[in-house]
Amino acid sequence: MSESILIQRLDGTTYNLDDLGIRVISFDPPSPNYQFTYTQIHETKATLTDTQIQQTTAPLVVQLKAKDVYDYELMRQRLLKIFASYESFYVINMRIPTIRWNVRAEAFDVPRLSNFWFTQPITINLDYPEGFAESVLNTSDDEFKVPNANLSLGLDIPRDKDISYHFSNQSDFEIWNLGHIPLKADERPVLFEFKGEVGSQLVIKNKTTNQTFEFNRSLNSGNSLQIYGMKPVVDGVSAFQDSNHEFLDLAVGKNDFSISGASNWSLYITTRFYY
Repeated sequence: MSESILIQRLDGTTYNLDDLGIRVISFDPPSPNYQFTYTQIHETKATLTDTQIQQTTAPLVVQLKAKDVYDYELMRQRLLKIFASYESFYVINMRIPTIRWNVRAEAFDVPRLSNFWFTQPITINLDYPEGFAESVLNTSDDEFKVPNANLSLGLDIPRDKDISYHFSNQSDFEIWNLGHIPLKADERPVLFEFKGEVGSQLVIKNKTTNQTFEFNRSLNSGNSLQIYGMKPVVDGVSAFQDSNHEFLDLAVGKNDFSISGASNWSLYITTRFYY
């Protein structure tokens, strides 16, 4: 497999840097940028009071190779177009093509070598405020299936069981967070889409995080209840007033769920994972 770098714009336009004569020297994203806050409460030690993940910068080092001095200027313009940062774009390393970084490029120089046909190594600092890479596929994509030898999502993924994100008429089931960090409703919300028959109250419980979402209203098979973060919506209309204002997170790994108060139901989970 090629070890090239792909640049994917938000409209889907994709550039393979190797194919465009842009030689990739290195792309080695650092670890997440953890910031720790300490408070001096005792005389002999500080107490950790908060941990946050800040934006991170990953250097991409490339070199342009042109045919002549005129082609050099065209190559330079092409590079500026590919890395234009009026909007964010994605970087995909083909060594692990199942994850991507959502980035913007800081200003960079394009220094020439003395023969004018080549550049010196160009360092393009790519900022990504998310602090993590994300899975290219989300759980609602047709290609998403676990286990799958081509779906290198993370470590310690069980290979001996089918992991699904579509459930129906099961009182108890498992939802797996295959990433490295929890998926919290107020930070990286997961979309829960429910359809089914509810008499007066629907209860969805994540036993792993000890969170219980209650929806106190009848539903029929023609209704669609969507829970995204802390916003329950029925058929496109906010139904926050009909819930207990609880939300549902996904801890890292296996989450044990249960549903009660419903019949003939189905539940779809849509999310990406972060690494």
